[in-house]
Amino acid sequence: MKRLFVSDLDGTLLNSKTEVSDVTAGIINREIEKGLNFTISTARTPATALKIIEKFNLKMPVMLMNGVLVYDMEQKKYIQKAVLDETIVMTLLGLIKTRGLNCFLYGLEDNRFVAYYDSVDSTALNYFRNEYIMKYDKKFTEVEDLSLIAENEIIYCMLREPKERLEGLYRELSVVKGIKAEFYADIYSDENYMLEIFSDRASKKEALSYLRSKEHYDSVISFGDNLNDMALKNASDYFYAVSNAHPDIQNMADAVIPSNDEDGVARFIEQMVKQTEEME
Repeated sequence: MKRLFVSDLDGTLLNSKTEVSDVTAGIINREIEKGLNFTISTARTPATALKIIEKFNLKMPVMLMNGVLVYDMEQKKYIQKAVLDETIVMTLLGLIKTRGLNCFLYGLEDNRFVAYYDSVDSTALNYFRNEYIMKYDKKFTEVEDLSLIAENEIIYCMLREPKERLEGLYRELSVVKGIKAEFYADIYSDENYMLEIFSDRASKKEALSYLRSKEHYDSVISFGDNLNDMALKNASDYFYAVSNAHPDIQNMADAVIPSNDEDGVARFIEQMVKQTEEME
């Protein structure tokens, strides 16, 4: 039986310290060497995700930014990307600026990932930027005005603020054609929500379907913890939630497994593989 295992990162495979534990890395790497088909699906950008997953000996492409990008780990290049049209980017920037909000735009330049900003007046975004520079050495590029780079290969727009500051914008986005938006609580902050905007041609479901089309898998088993993992569930045959997951995610999962701080995903995979071997 050829199976593909897919895990979200934050709140799922990573522990509450946003780290890959030695136990999880050890189990996953041993199983990969034995032939496990394992990959990652995350909302994180390449700048942070690829650094975090260095502990894994991944051989398969990984899905980044809610499926906007698929990155080939062996070829070191993006094999699929969903770029936003320039007119859509300008529309988004107009809505954001009208509400007195700030955002980061993410794009690609010659297969290189770039994060752009023209203001960090936002306390929440400023904290986010400084934290990611310090922790992951992530690079941010300041521009005079974000509208000046709207014609570039822009793939993502991200805002981070208290929920009440973003709710109105999130509702407005429902009438903008060509985009999808994910709006959910930041699991690393008691105060802030994340609003992520990207092409309607991309999602965790579309990215996983793309990988699935490249190989014939008898089944896909995935793991998640937050509302943006619903698309991942819809593209999988079986979906498991860690016990620290959002209640709605736990309710729709096939089963709930031990938490991210208990190496739940890795231990569950190890047990599944062992049971399969014993049956064969």
